[in-house]
Amino acid sequence: MHSLRRHSYALFQCSLFFCLLFIGCAAETPGTWKQPRVEAEMTRKLELQKITLTPATSGFEGSGTAQDGETYKLKITQDPTKGRLDWTADGDRGSSEEGSWTIE
Repeated sequence: MHSLRRHSYALFQCSLFFCLLFIGCAAETPGTWKQPRVEAEMTRKLELQKITLTPATSGFEGSGTAQDGETYKLKITQDPTKGRLDWTADGDRGSSEEGSWTIE
């Protein structure tokens, strides 16, 4: 009976380890952010009053309007394997910005 108890405990530990490993690997990164999070981060970064994004290949595309009225064309590319998000913002007044988020 004692051997069975040790075996059950070892099995429990292995199961717990793999569950924690899976949860850790499935953690949200910029490369896997959903649309609401991407919109919130872009709004904060560019100080936008309005943002509209639609899903696109490997990310999102759309537009945003800054507080000074400038409208930006936004292109966001996500790479889930690298946990990375890259973005470009081209303004209708000639300004251009780019950046990225990643979790090391």
